[in-house]
Amino acid sequence: MATAPEHVMITSRDGLPLSALLLAPHPGDDRAPAPGVVVLHGYGSRKENHLDFAERIAGAGMWAVVPDLRGHGETGGDMDEGMIGDVLACLDHLQARGAGALGLRGSSMGGFLSLVAAPMHPQVRALVAVCPARPAPLATRVGHQWPRGHSLEHAAWRGDGVARGFWHARGDEVVPWGSTFMLHTRAPQPKHLRITMGGHHRSLQHDPLVQADSVAFLACHLGAGARSPR
Repeated sequence: MATAPEHVMITSRDGLPLSALLLAPHPGDDRAPAPGVVVLHGYGSRKENHLDFAERIAGAGMWAVVPDLRGHGETGGDMDEGMIGDVLACLDHLQARGAGALGLRGSSMGGFLSLVAAPMHPQVRALVAVCPARPAPLATRVGHQWPRGHSLEHAAWRGDGVARGFWHARGDEVVPWGSTFMLHTRAPQPKHLRITMGGHHRSLQHDPLVQADSVAFLACHLGAGARSPR
């Protein structure tokens, strides 16, 4: 039976209250702390739109937290650089709950934030970026210049032991798939790339096969016992 999500308030690094949903891992092997994954939505979205993926994470024996990032859903504030602090605070929350290795899964803007925030938290061991947004177009959308100050190429290149998984649809009309291909090329091992034919910018977020593939990647690299995609 699926675990009912718990509504929690998480204090961001700058003190802003974040509305979030927390899912505990389904019962499993209790010999080690269960990993945890922060699930990040894209621009203009909200936490409820990614609850289906969070439920898959919980079903694989991991904690999952899905926040409304600042300026979205039930969370107030402006879409400034504090968004990175939102992500880090969610990771802190999972750590405080007793989670072991931590991961990130983000779509579009959430993919950008996953890549940027992962090297900033010592417990992050893996991330999944689905059609990650590029800094310049994202800056235009959020109405702030701060994304331009974060190079995804630099974030992806860091040899920090974080496993990076990239998924993108060739039919993406917002973010060219070639940009994600180049990020994967620059990233050190361990890494994974899956470019799907057709589709559009949001088509992979709820695709059952992509979700299963992503969960397997995270579970493997976070130590939850699932098999990694090849």
